[in-house]
Amino acid sequence: MAGVIIPSDPEEYKDVVSKLLSRYGYKISPPAFGSRGYMLEVEKNGRKFAVLLKNHKVKCNVAQIEKFLDLLETKDMKRFDGGWFISASGFSKPALTYLESLQSKKLYIWNHIDKNLSRMYPTLGSNHIGQLQPEDPFRQKYFGIFTCKGGVGKTTIAAHLAGAFALMGYDVVLLDLDPEKNLRKLFMQGTDDESPSLYIPSTNAARPGSTITVLNHDEWEPSHYRDMQIIICDCSPVLEQNPAELVKLFDYCIVPTTLTPLGIAKNADVITRTFRHIRQMNKNAAMFALINGYDRSEVFAARNKKLLEHLAAHLSGYTKTDTLCHFIHPDDAAIRFSTILQYWGFHLIDGSKPQLSFSEQRGKNHPRTDFLRLAEYLEDHTAIEELRKAGEYELQ
Repeated sequence: MAGVIIPSDPEEYKDVVSKLLSRYGYKISPPAFGSRGYMLEVEKNGRKFAVLLKNHKVKCNVAQIEKFLDLLETKDMKRFDGGWFISASGFSKPALTYLESLQSKKLYIWNHIDKNLSRMYPTLGSNHIGQLQPEDPFRQKYFGIFTCKGGVGKTTIAAHLAGAFALMGYDVVLLDLDPEKNLRKLFMQGTDDESPSLYIPSTNAARPGSTITVLNHDEWEPSHYRDMQIIICDCSPVLEQNPAELVKLFDYCIVPTTLTPLGIAKNADVITRTFRHIRQMNKNAAMFALINGYDRSEVFAARNKKLLEHLAAHLSGYTKTDTLCHFIHPDDAAIRFSTILQYWGFHLIDGSKPQLSFSEQRGKNHPRTDFLRLAEYLEDHTAIEELRKAGEYELQ
C-alpha cells in the first residue's frame, strides 16, 4: 500500500483514522462507557455515527458485516444515525455481493486506501465491481455435491450455491447427475424439450446479470459451454452411478449432513466412505463436509457443541490422512434451518415462476447470506478467480 503504512496495532490504527476523519471536519469521541462492538463515535452537521475499524491482514467477510448490522439494530444504538465499517484490507468478493443486495439505510462501508477512504456502500457505482473472468476460458471450475443419505438437502444446496455464484457474477451450469432429475423439475419453465434456465439479475446496475443453465448428463458437451465459469454437479446418491470422467474433473466436492444425533451416528461413516470413493477416482479434488439445516438458537448451543465435537472427532481420522479434506465448522459456514428453504419448490404446486429462495422477508434473507458465506469459505480455501480491483469513492 503506497504512501501510508497502516499500523497493525488497533490503537495506533484508530489514531490514524481519527486524524483522517478530523481533517474532514468530524468531531471524534471514544465509545460511551460500557459500549462494545465499535471503536469510535463521529459527529458532523448534527449526524452521529458509530465506527467499527478493522485492520486485519485478510479481507473482511460477510459474517463481520452481518454482525455489525445486528449491532446497529440493538436498542443502545438507536442514538446513532448509522454505523461506519472501515477496513484497511478491503472486503471479500462475497461480502461485496452481500453489500450489493442490502438495502440498509444505516450502514456505510469504507475501504482505507493510502491517504483516503473510499466509500464502497451504499454508493456502489458503475466502476465498483468488474466482470468476473475465468482463469482459463477453456477450463471451468467443477463442483460435485454428494449425498451421504437421503434428506440432507443435496439438490437444494447445489441449486442455491449456483445462485450465490450467479449473484457474484459467474455464469453457472447445474449438471443433474441424479436419476430423479429433480433439478430439471425445479427449474422447468416451458416445455420438457428445452433446457431449464434461470436469470439472476445483478444487484449492481453497472453489471449484467448471470445465468444458471440446468442440463442432464446426456446434454452436457463442455465445448458448447466454454463461456460458463462454474459447473455444479448434483450427483447421484448411488456413488458408483456418477460418471467417472466427470468425477475426475471435480475441483471441489461438498458432502452435506444434518446435525442430529441419529444423523451424526449414521452419516459420519457415510461421509468418510464418500470421501474415500471420490479420492479413488480423483487425487486432487478439495473435499468439504457441510452442516445443513443448522439451528443456531441458544437453547441448542450445548447440544450442538457436543454433536459437532463428535462429528469432527470422527471425521478427523480421515482428514488427518488427507490434507485436501476439510470439515467446515458452522462458525465458518453452515446453511441454517430456514422455512424459506424448506418450502423451496412450492412453485411446482401453485404454478408460479421458478425462483431461488433469495427474496427478502422483513428485510433479511438467511439463505442468501448463508450461501454467500459458503461461497466465501470456498474462495478462501480454493483457487476460484479473484474479482478485479474495486473502484474508489472519495469521502464526501
